[in-house]
Amino acid sequence: MSASNAAAEIEVVPPEDIEWINGFATPPAPPVRPFHAFAAVLKLIRNKEDTRQVFEAVSALSGGNGKKLFRRFTDTPYGRRVISEPVKLEEILSDRDALRALPEGSLGRAYLDFMEGGNLTADGLIDAAEEAGIDFRGETQFEDYRRLFLHLDVSHDLWHVLTGYGRDALGELCNLAYTHTQTRNPGFRLIIFIGLIAQKLEQPVAPLMKAVAEGAHIGRNAKWILEYDIEELLKLPLDEARRRLNMPRPEIYNAVPDEIKQNLLKPKSAQTQAERENLNEAQPVA
Repeated sequence: MSASNAAAEIEVVPPEDIEWINGFATPPAPPVRPFHAFAAVLKLIRNKEDTRQVFEAVSALSGGNGKKLFRRFTDTPYGRRVISEPVKLEEILSDRDALRALPEGSLGRAYLDFMEGGNLTADGLIDAAEEAGIDFRGETQFEDYRRLFLHLDVSHDLWHVLTGYGRDALGELCNLAYTHTQTRNPGFRLIIFIGLIAQKLEQPVAPLMKAVAEGAHIGRNAKWILEYDIEELLKLPLDEARRRLNMPRPEIYNAVPDEIKQNLLKPKSAQTQAERENLNEAQPVA
């Protein structure tokens, strides 16, 4: 997202600097900050649960990628509906009663199990973005443009469920490999590259590169997920949702022993994202 969207105080963009894409106002492309991205990835390697650093790296290298993605998204009927209505995916994925009412074995129920099993929330991803300076809750001059990136942000854990990748360090890299092929943001490529080096140093024999390459292959051959109605997918059996999106189960990743996956890049920081959320919930309300 652009720096203007990330600022806590709205910095008004003059009309001559606004680019209109498919009838929607978009801000100037942010500057590319490679050193900031590199520093963020190193912090992420130290603690894979520090989701903030993903946003830091992706934002620092996004450049004009966001506008390309926005144009493609708003070229689709579902994308225009998400922006115009808007379709608030963060609310849909936070409605646990509605998700629990979906049929057993559905994508929605699998997502709910994934989130509850990891003690995660969609708001936790929004909070992590806010820590990186990306404000999804405050006022903005470009609400339509921001809506896409909020939609994309809260999709991250849903994509974990669809791809079948866990929240271990290898699973995160494989899921990001899939995400990179779907969004083409260069920040994901940097995270994958450095993350793979760090993991190979710990497990030089395990087929980690092949697992990540498989994730990229799945992403390249899958349908473009952002043009699909998420509410409709949530109702489907998980296997049917995967078939519609042409997303087979990841065989190489699944063949890596759990013991190896669970011990890769053990966090060197005390708090995980889930622990931070628990701490915030425990704080007394003033």
